[in-house]
Amino acid sequence: MKAVTINISLNPELAEFARSDSEAHAFDSMSEYMRDLIRSRRQEQIKRDVAYLEKAITGAPAGDPSDEEMAAIVKTQHHIRAERKRASRA
Repeated sequence: MKAVTINISLNPELAEFARSDSEAHAFDSMSEYMRDLIRSRRQEQIKRDVAYLEKAITGAPAGDPSDEEMAAIVKTQHHIRAERKRASRA
């Protein structure tokens, strides 16, 4: 897969933290550090989604959902993710 370049701007305090934290954890470059942070965030999202789904399954009726039920499930999950995103920005 071809790599995509993304540039970010940080204030001096965050930039210094990122530099020192990347060095403390022996990353060879800031790119490796950022990739690791993004992967970690992605894994956290997956864990939250799995936990949500496991909780939702408890007591759920047996069998596959209908197309209408599946559409409602997907819509609800999108709404939950949007709410989490808004909450994390606040």
